[in-house]
Amino acid sequence: MQAFAVLLGLAAAACLYLAAPNQVLFVSADGEGRAPLPPRLLGWLGLLLTVASAWTMSVPEGWPVAIAATLVSLTCSLSLWPFIGTWVHHRRGLARREGSAA
Repeated sequence: MQAFAVLLGLAAAACLYLAAPNQVLFVSADGEGRAPLPPRLLGWLGLLLTVASAWTMSVPEGWPVAIAATLVSLTCSLSLWPFIGTWVHHRRGLARREGSAA
């Protein structure tokens, strides 16, 4: 149950990251960041997943632990997604440069 709650927190953080205008995980052909869904929908989905994560953690652990665990997993995950997006964006640029050199 706790692992599922952490995964929900990770998904919530991904939705909140993708709702941001400066995300680089998904980009268009001209290099602009674009969300796969409308940002407002991703924001609400992130909030819903955060609440679901807290509720899932509260079942076996109680609400104080659930709130603390959700805050920790969400903030750590919100730090993780920009690094993943930057890494993917960097790899994309390397692949583009290698393709144009050949």
